[in-house]
Amino acid sequence: MMYLAIAGGVPYFAIGVIWLITHDSHLGDVAGLDRLFSSIGEVIAWPVLIIADIQLR
Repeated sequence: MMYLAIAGGVPYFAIGVIWLITHDSHLGDVAGLDRLFSSIGEVIAWPVLIIADIQLR
């Protein structure tokens, strides 16, 4: 069961990081913890962000 969690989580995280790297233009407007939490939110919520075409701020 742990193998399935790892096998599913690694690609999800990798796609989230790629999404963050390619859609980071709004991060210049924020600093400190806001920047950290915005980055984490984009990595976690990338499927929703693709569908909604929005940026977290």
